[in-house]
Amino acid sequence: MKKILITNDDGIEAGGIVRLAEAASRFGQVWVVAPDTQRSAASHSITLRHGIDVYPHDFPVEGVKAFSCSGTPGDCVRLALCVLGMKGIKIDLVCAGINNGGNTGSDINYSGTFAACREAAIDGFPAIAFSSTRGLDYLDNFDLIVPEILKRFTGKIPAGYVLNVNAPNIPWADIKGYRSASLAQLRYPPRYTLVDRTGEDETPPEDTETFAFASFAMEVVYSAEDADTVLVKDGWVTVSLIPLLQDIGETKAFTERMLSGAEDDPEK
Repeated sequence: MKKILITNDDGIEAGGIVRLAEAASRFGQVWVVAPDTQRSAASHSITLRHGIDVYPHDFPVEGVKAFSCSGTPGDCVRLALCVLGMKGIKIDLVCAGINNGGNTGSDINYSGTFAACREAAIDGFPAIAFSSTRGLDYLDNFDLIVPEILKRFTGKIPAGYVLNVNAPNIPWADIKGYRSASLAQLRYPPRYTLVDRTGEDETPPEDTETFAFASFAMEVVYSAEDADTVLVKDGWVTVSLIPLLQDIGETKAFTERMLSGAEDDPEK
């Protein structure tokens, strides 16, 4: 029986992680270790300077052992793999999600969901991230998506890679199928709004200004026809195999040329 670890960045109370645990439990024994609060956009941060609290959680899926964690998604994976390993439990697969919102293109750099899987891959464990774009209105689609992905990819994900799955938030009848996808280049516009804190019980020191993030709609800088953002918008479930490290072969030649001083001497 496969041993599967599940986490997320939306918190252990989120509906997505319950649905993922339900679907994954058909394939093996499931452990859930997830943040006790919302941790979206935590990226790959881990806790270094203070303790991490872990406590049992009453999880609504029969047979699933669940724990709430005060740390980040990355902490959840690191800690779970360490503690379970000390108890002689070798995890076969790490899954994260189902995220409330897409994790497409370069947005994966901010995602705690994807970072949890990246942490697993760094530690030598295969990992799959699941996300639903623009909400969880059709979460039951993942009753079909998760088993299909696990059936096709369990035991086959190469070391040093993370599998990233995004599904459109539309009725199952409108989903066209599965497509392998490249990553789009995205950016959050630099927009913040000034927050009026007048009348609050605790006000900041004088001359302090408080700003709130105001750029939830990402801009597309570049996307190919097979980019995940394009395909998922067109009704496809996208699947991308993403390496932990970029191949710097071409960029290495650039740095070598600059360090050699070739750019300073036109004759070189």
